[in-house]
Amino acid sequence: MDNGDGIAVGWLGHPIFRDKDGRKLFIRRMPTFFETFPVVLVDGDGIVRADVPFRRAESKYSVEQVGVTVEFYGGKLNGVSYSDPATVKKIC
Repeated sequence: MDNGDGIAVGWLGHPIFRDKDGRKLFIRRMPTFFETFPVVLVDGDGIVRADVPFRRAESKYSVEQVGVTVEFYGGKLNGVSYSDPATVKKIC
């Protein structure tokens, strides 16, 4: 995205996250007193639908179990969709 000088040379696009039921999800990072910030994905009503836990722990809302996908609008990845959990987590 940059050449090491901090100036953006490209834009990947705007990611839209959805769960397997088609609900649009929004990223929220939960501030904590630790070095890592857990990521949660909430729907339009503010209900947590998926998460990317900062530890390898059991989670009933994990990206793998919920089936989160991401699709890009605009930018270099316009129209590209990913459903692989590892890729979705990176984009989160």
